[in-house]
Amino acid sequence: MPLLLLDLDNTLVDRAVAYRAWAVDFLAQRGADPLLVDEMVRADGDGLRPKPEAALDLQQVLGLDDEETATITQVLRKGVLDHLSVEPDVLAALDRASQAGWTPFIVTNGVVPQQDLKITNLGLDRHVAGWVVSDVVGVRKPDPRIFHIAAEQAGQSLDGAWMVGDAHDTDIEGAQAAGLRSIWMRRGRPWPQSQPEPTVMVDSFPEAVESVLTWRD
Repeated sequence: MPLLLLDLDNTLVDRAVAYRAWAVDFLAQRGADPLLVDEMVRADGDGLRPKPEAALDLQQVLGLDDEETATITQVLRKGVLDHLSVEPDVLAALDRASQAGWTPFIVTNGVVPQQDLKITNLGLDRHVAGWVVSDVVGVRKPDPRIFHIAAEQAGQSLDGAWMVGDAHDTDIEGAQAAGLRSIWMRRGRPWPQSQPEPTVMVDSFPEAVESVLTWRD
């Protein structure tokens, strides 16, 4: 059963939508200008910026005092969890992959409590064979070692494995470094011309699974 390695944020779940929804609510609760939501989104950097840097930018955008700044990362993470959801067609696609003989396995950068809660709260744990979080294994994508760790934990090899993700510089470059076929989730963005292209580019996770299941060498 070949491995289908999967990114979590903005691949299986739409973290960007959840973050924006939290930002809108946060501004409303503070009676702040709702137009600041775009500044909050920029400060977050799609969840990829180091949290201390994002917290300092949010302090400036929102006029937070030092006490609020010290807790904003915790508030942000809880807010994202509260607004996060998984689409039924994503779960259906995971099940379809499993039924076709693939082993879905999540490979995610991040901290353990946050990523574990996303997976278990949304029921993704019932549709995948397992997951690795960079915070636990001490290796982050794009380091190819994290894919080998995932394969070891799944009790399988990387032979014939695919990686699906939305980040060209972690998911796709990491997959290419590990010798894996890769699928990039566009999310309305063009592929960076300076980077080697992934095997396939798609607009949705179900489309990614369909590409794997129908791939012919």
